[in-house]
Formats: sequence, structure tokens, C-alpha cells
Amino acid sequence: MASTTTHPDPESGSVPSQGTTTTDSLPPAQSAPFSDDHAAVLPSWKRTVILLVVCWMTLPVTFMSTSIMTVNPEIAATFSVPATAISTANAGVLVASASSALLWLPITTIIGRRAAYLVAVAVFILCSLGCALSDSMASFTTLWVLSGTTGPFFLVAGQTILSDIFDPAVRGMAVGFFLGSTVSAQSITPMISSIIGTYTSWRIIFGVQGAMALLGGVMAFFFIPKRSQLSNVSVETKKAKNARNILSAFNPSNIFRLYKFPGILLADLTCGVLAFNQYSLLASVRHIINPLFHLTSPMSSGLFYLAPGVGFLAGSIVAGHLSDRTVQRYKRHRHGLRLAEDRLNSSLPWFFVVLPLGTLLYGWSVDREVGGMGLPISSSFIQGFGLMAAFNGLNTYAAEVHPEFKAAAISGKYLTQYCFGAVGVGVAVPLIDAVGVGWAFTITAISSLLGGCMVLFIARCLVRESAALPRPKFFDKGEAGLPR
Repeated sequence: MASTTTHPDPESGSVPSQGTTTTDSLPPAQSAPFSDDHAAVLPSWKRTVILLVVCWMTLPVTFMSTSIMTVNPEIAATFSVPATAISTANAGVLVASASSALLWLPITTIIGRRAAYLVAVAVFILCSLGCALSDSMASFTTLWVLSGTTGPFFLVAGQTILSDIFDPAVRGMAVGFFLGSTVSAQSITPMISSIIGTYTSWRIIFGVQGAMALLGGVMAFFFIPKRSQLSNVSVETKKAKNARNILSAFNPSNIFRLYKFPGILLADLTCGVLAFNQYSLLASVRHIINPLFHLTSPMSSGLFYLAPGVGFLAGSIVAGHLSDRTVQRYKRHRHGLRLAEDRLNSSLPWFFVVLPLGTLLYGWSVDREVGGMGLPISSSFIQGFGLMAAFNGLNTYAAEVHPEFKAAAISGKYLTQYCFGAVGVGVAVPLIDAVGVGWAFTITAISSLLGGCMVLFIARCLVRESAALPRPKFFDKGEAGLPR
């Protein structure tokens, strides 16, 4: 059995000294085990409450980008602009979301994870109320885009919190619930907003998301722990103490330098193509479903989002359980050695069978107008199930592949993911108009298959690098970007 890898000294940022066992010195079949096999010792009730809190905060964040998909014409009419202007602004929100890590990770390093979490909640609430009260398209777009910068931070912080408090053997299930709440909300919120838009004003939507964020902030204040309060913390995280360190914290290379690891780069690109698939589905519903089935109100099209939403939730939970079992099976096979890539093996059936099947069935059933409303609804459920099942292993892999840099790795994943999501929102409708629904979703299915090939390469061919990445001098404790 190969010896355990020694990670770099958190004080000096040095790489392992001579004689230290790393992945490079291990046989290809035996990468070094992780340093995060033991999570913080907390009562089970407290872990459950923390999980509920971080899951709740995904709801208002999701409202931010998906709630207006069913009320685009109503917002456009209010500001006397074309409906495409609202879609363009929504794509801008996703671009702002992609850049979230470049802003909030440094802030977290400066003031701490818990404090940054609460500040982000406050910014989100104020921007939501500002959007509800906006009297011009310019002010509405500005505040909407600004709120977009906070969204992925709640996802990054939530995932790092879960990796701190849940052991790897059950971490996939916890991440599955977290991811399930995120993606299910992306289908539930359009339905809620469509009801609001039908019977009241679209401005109420932003008031509702602000109220939800306020409730989440109150719960976070009482239950989200400081990193230093978790019992598996060996050294307390340092914060910036001078202007030079503060400026160095905003260096974007702290995230981009992790792309030197092929596993991280390929996993992030795969998350990107999955996000393209997801947002292409969500952004195009009203454009293709309403004319096909002669739906006229926002509420009628909003109900259609329930099918992929249920698929999102079911796929996240089922895949989370299966990924945990896969990890345990491979660990027994290797006599106790656990590798991050093991979890990805559970994702392969979703990538190569379920997701492309659901995507193609949905696209061509709508294109050829076959199966009535039942076939598009059932195929969108299959697509949503496969999509989130494929996502699950990648989300957990991002936190595990280099645990000493997990926040920066997760942030880079969301950066890539939201960039591809913005492309999906921006091009879905024009692509459908240009080539038709069937061929548009065929392109989407092919991109997902390419993502599956990248996951297959990571899981079967790529040896995980366990030699430490040289740590930026400022991030001398914890991990690059967000304190663990």
C-alpha cells in the first residue's frame, strides 16, 4: 500500500519535501488518498439544519435568473422594450454570475466565510427590492446584474460547508439534496412567477425573492458556523491585514491557475456543456410550447416547468445515493484507498444513455408534433433526471479532487458553468428559429455526449495529481480563495 500523501505546509506554501509520496511516485492504479476523509464532528441534527439552511438559500438565488422566463413579455411591456432585451439582460445576469467567484472569493478571504455569506445576503436583498421598485430599464438591468454576482457564491459556500461537515461516505447524498434543491427551484420558480405574473404584477416576484433571502439570512446568522469553529480545523484561517494582501486576494489567477490540472479543466468543461443543455431547455419552453399547444397565459406555460423540475430533484437524489455506493465499492476493492475519480464512474450511464435519450425525445417530439403533450412532458422529465444525475458526481468531484483548494476549484466550476449557461440562454431561441427544434436539441445532445467522453477519460484514464499546486503567498492557510 502506498503511503499517504503529505500536503504542503499551510504556513509556507511549500510543496512536499523529498521523500514525500505523491501521485507521481505511486503506481497508476494507486493515487494518494485524501486528506479530508474525516469531516467536522457535529451532532446529526445540526448537520441537518445547516444542510436545510444552505439549501434554502438556493431558492431566492434561482428566482434571480429563472423566475422571469415566463413573464418576459410583461416586463418588456412595462419598460417599452422588445422581449429580446429582457432575454439579453438575463444572459447578462448569468455572465455576472460567472464572474461571482472573482469578487466574493477574495472578500471571503478578507473577512471570513460566514461574514461574507451574510454580506452577500444583504446585497441580494437590496438588489431584489431595487429591481421591484425600478422605474427604467437601465436601473432594472443594473440592479438585476449586480444581484447576479452574489448567486453562485451561495452555491460555492454551501458546497464547501457541506464538504466540511459531512464524511465522504455520505457526502454525495448531502450534495445531491443541495444540488436537487438548486435545480428543482429552477423549474419551480418559473411556475410560481407565472402565477404571480398572471394575477398580479411581475414586480412582486422580486419582492418574494427578497423576502426569501431575508429569511435565509436570519437562519444563516444563527446556524452557519465559522470555519474556525469546526473541530476538524487544524489551524485558524488567516485574513488580510494590509492593503497589499487585500489587493493580491483579488488576483484572478488564484482560480484560473487550477485549470493546469487536466481533471479540473475537463470536469469544468463538462459542467459547462450540461449547463448549456439545462438552460437551452428552460429558456426555450415558452417559445416552443406555447405556440404548439396554443397556451396564452404565463401560468399555463409555467406549469410545463414542473416535469423537468421533478426530474431534476429525482435525478439529484438518486444519483447522490448511487455515487456514494460507487465510492464505497471502489474503496473496498482497493483495500481502503479512495480516489476522487471513483465517484465519476456512477455518472457514465446518465451521460451516454439517459440524458441524450431524453434530450432527443423532447426535441423531435416537439419538432414533429407527435405524442401530444404527454411525450414532451415525459421526455423533459427524463432529460431533467439524466441532467442532474450527470451533474451530481461532478459537483462532488470538484470538492474532492484537490481538497486543499476546494473552494477555488468549485468557484472555477461555477464560472465555467454559468458562462455556458449564458450562451444557452442567449442562443437557444435563435438556434431553434434557424434549424428547428429537433436539430437544435440534437446539437445539445451531442454536446452532452462529448461531456460524457471527458468524464470517461477522467474516470478511466487520468491519474489524479496529488502533488500540491504552489500556493499563492496570501492564501497561506486553508485553501486558495475561500477558507475551508
